[in-house]
Amino acid sequence: MTIKNSLAALEGCGLIVRKRQGAGFPNRIYVKIPSGPATQTDRKLSGRETENCPMDRQKIVPVTDRKLSGNKKEINKNHSENKRSKAVPAVYGKYQNVFLTENELFDLKQDVPDWQQYIEKLSSYMASSGKTYQNHAATIRSWALRDKPASTTRNYDYEEGESL
Repeated sequence: MTIKNSLAALEGCGLIVRKRQGAGFPNRIYVKIPSGPATQTDRKLSGRETENCPMDRQKIVPVTDRKLSGNKKEINKNHSENKRSKAVPAVYGKYQNVFLTENELFDLKQDVPDWQQYIEKLSSYMASSGKTYQNHAATIRSWALRDKPASTTRNYDYEEGESL
């Protein structure tokens, strides 16, 4: 119970994120690094230590699953994936748990008129329920579409001699 309570307290403060792996598999726990002067450490981590410390929303690939060399197609595929992953998401919402890249935020501003309210709504919902989402921009967009009233314009025009 002590560990459960401690993990719940850390998650409530926004210092960790727990991701469910499914039935029979352990949850993954990601440590969030807060910004500011408290992030400075007394020592530098070696390359091997930082290799096992994932940042938020990054995939962990065990050393045993990595290929040391590959053909040109695989190398180009990995290179293009790395280019796409360089868009670092910024943190939004009251609970600092909504991650959006600059492009996603720009698109949301164009598509969703009250985008700020949806970011706060998503942040509050994720903090209170413990749910996580693969893509926060897609979630906000789907919530906006769901909340949008159906446009039913009725046509009351008629021709002479017609009955309504």
